[in-house]
Amino acid sequence: MDMWLLLLVASIVFLILEMFTPTLFFINLAVAAAISAIFAYLGFSYLVVTFVFLIVSIVAIWFVRPILLKQINEKKQSTGLDDKYIGKVAKVVKEVSKTDGRVAIYGEEWQAVTEGENIPTGAEVKILSNDSIIFKVEKI
Repeated sequence: MDMWLLLLVASIVFLILEMFTPTLFFINLAVAAAISAIFAYLGFSYLVVTFVFLIVSIVAIWFVRPILLKQINEKKQSTGLDDKYIGKVAKVVKEVSKTDGRVAIYGEEWQAVTEGENIPTGAEVKILSNDSIIFKVEKI
């Protein structure tokens, strides 16, 4: 079997492994194997192909993987709110206290808390910030 074909099969196997163990480790090896397969197809020696595989693997694992992991972790922590509601006016649908309450804005209900005194149902509040999906509000 030609070396380039073997490396191409290895690349596919690494991709399949990455699907079952989403650690962003095997994807680096898959890319390295695919690039090495190109070098092997172009007729480079086994030594050059092996060197390319090692260098691309090391660079990808040491430099690219941490960047990808950081981006994934940031996406997991993101609520999707992105200050969309900050500074907007909402209406209290359940009395807001320091520990509990609900407000409605844009036809959606959200959990809310206040740092001041309780805010009665029906009052309008200004959204100051959010902690995950809980709004911190103040009475207008």
